[in-house]
Amino acid sequence: MTNMEKNYNKDLKDLISNSSLNQNQKLLWDLFLKISNDDENEAVFEAANESKENIDLLTVHLRDKIWDMKQQNEKAWHYLTENEEKYAEIL
Repeated sequence: MTNMEKNYNKDLKDLISNSSLNQNQKLLWDLFLKISNDDENEAVFEAANESKENIDLLTVHLRDKIWDMKQQNEKAWHYLTENEEKYAEIL
């Protein structure tokens, strides 16, 4: 990554951790960030950074997005969640 490129994963992680979302919602975002790509992170960060309402709206649809991502890459999903009981409650 060059100095000109932004680290949207870190920026989005910071934005979410400093938000007023509850712990379960933040766990959903944590999982999203583990399986998302740079383009997704950039698009989501740009939208979420505009307003609190956008973060809330994105969060409402996040579980469905994660399930779609799971179906696209079952092997990576298993690797990420196999020993992560904390995700069981929110999914």
